[in-house]
Amino acid sequence: MTAYKWRAVLQYKDDGGKWRQKNVTLKTEGRDKGRSKQIEKAAQIEAEALRQHLNAEALETPQSHETVAEYFAKYVEGRALSIERSSANELRRILKTHIAPTIGKIELDALTPDDVQAWVTGLSKEYAPSTVKKCLTNLRSAMREAVDRDRLVKDPTRGVKNPKLPTPKPNALDAYGRAKVVRFIELDPIKPLNIAFALAIYMGLREGEICGLRWKNVDLDAQTLDVRETIGRDGSKWYLKEPKTGGSIRALYIPDTVADALRARRAQMNEERFSIGTKLNELFVVGGADGSYMTPHYLSSRWRIAADALELIGTEGNRPTFHDLRHTFATAAIANGTNVKTVSSILGHANAAMTLNVYATADADAKRRGAQAVERVYQAEAARHASNGQVIELEGTGTDGR
Repeated sequence: MTAYKWRAVLQYKDDGGKWRQKNVTLKTEGRDKGRSKQIEKAAQIEAEALRQHLNAEALETPQSHETVAEYFAKYVEGRALSIERSSANELRRILKTHIAPTIGKIELDALTPDDVQAWVTGLSKEYAPSTVKKCLTNLRSAMREAVDRDRLVKDPTRGVKNPKLPTPKPNALDAYGRAKVVRFIELDPIKPLNIAFALAIYMGLREGEICGLRWKNVDLDAQTLDVRETIGRDGSKWYLKEPKTGGSIRALYIPDTVADALRARRAQMNEERFSIGTKLNELFVVGGADGSYMTPHYLSSRWRIAADALELIGTEGNRPTFHDLRHTFATAAIANGTNVKTVSSILGHANAAMTLNVYATADADAKRRGAQAVERVYQAEAARHASNGQVIELEGTGTDGR
């Protein structure tokens, strides 16, 4: 007898959304003699029986019904093992404030790009573009992880774009404003707050970097300092940490004016620490002899008082923030001939484009000098050609301009 084999094939999706295939082989004996249809029917009956069996198993197996908020919470706790605690807490805040009350209630498997787009649109009506972008970026990261882990078939954030951020306009100080700040610092150059102001306007350091600077990272003989630590914030708590990016860890030259003030400050702290027994190298430059540090919040608030007293106005017509001293440094450096790549390195930026686009606002004087420089070049070239007796005529031009 001749043996005939028929195979029933069933395709289905598993719980993770992946396509699977089940095969069943049916055996018959004897010649065909029109029995092919009967065999095919038997294969279909077997496949249907298998389908019903799988459906019954699916009904017996509890479904996860995991929501977006539940998955995002697990994603955050996984990330918390490898990121700064302040960053982890920021993700938890995004979950609690922006995801859980809205899109977080949707089941993960049911989330669509339309849902995500509606969520972004809703957030944009209440929050700044930078906040909305941060929320979407982190949700996208979580959803892509879900796809990588076969928890989702497709990324539900696909095609949803971040809101357009306004181009930042640094509120740097002009020459008159810079002169005011320099004179103010010179009134008491070794005062911790004035040291901090000087490190910002002369060297472009951030608030957290200034507050986290310790004497062990300052070499006054070589007039250099290393930016290796910063003061970070976790809710209402401040703590010492490494800079956020590798580019922020950098070595900087200390200009003479700042170096002189630091030498006097170090001598003063040396005297204060003897009665306490602390080690100079572990002390913070603008901190206390007991090992305490100044917080960035305190530094910024004291600067606001000084800026108000000095009646400072930045290039955008507003009272400059402490961070605007960093803008001021970049603007002054580039306007006076320092190349953008060097300024970018001093500021600790990842690339020079950020320095040029965000921090280097060309002031009115710089624009005037630029126009005058080009004018001088053109006039010199014209005079040189005239002295050589060269006359340039344009063919086909007349009084009608043709």
